[in-house]
Amino acid sequence: MLQDHPAKMRWPRSRSASRYPPTGIVAQAAYVSTIVASRTQGGRASFDAARGSWAETFHVQPDDGLYLGELQNGSVRLEQIVEALEASGKTRKDALAALERLVDAGFISTSEM
Repeated sequence: MLQDHPAKMRWPRSRSASRYPPTGIVAQAAYVSTIVASRTQGGRASFDAARGSWAETFHVQPDDGLYLGELQNGSVRLEQIVEALEASGKTRKDALAALERLVDAGFISTSEM
């Protein structure tokens, strides 16, 4: 699985994940729409199914929508993303892998700050 591969992207402190291009905007909007729609059915199962469906459609992992959400207001450094998602049990390694997938999918870009 994709999540089993070690992250290969180097992420210096000066690098940030940038606001996404049109493809990323579409993916983020679809994620939000899918999650909101899942709330009508209620329960964790519908939430997990919605995230899985979104991930399958966009060829990423279900948790990647969380990372897209962290970037909706503009450029963010890796440390900020890790800190924001720490309460969800996400690690720096998880963040690197997700950001790598999102860059590869063309949903986000990176830049040096």
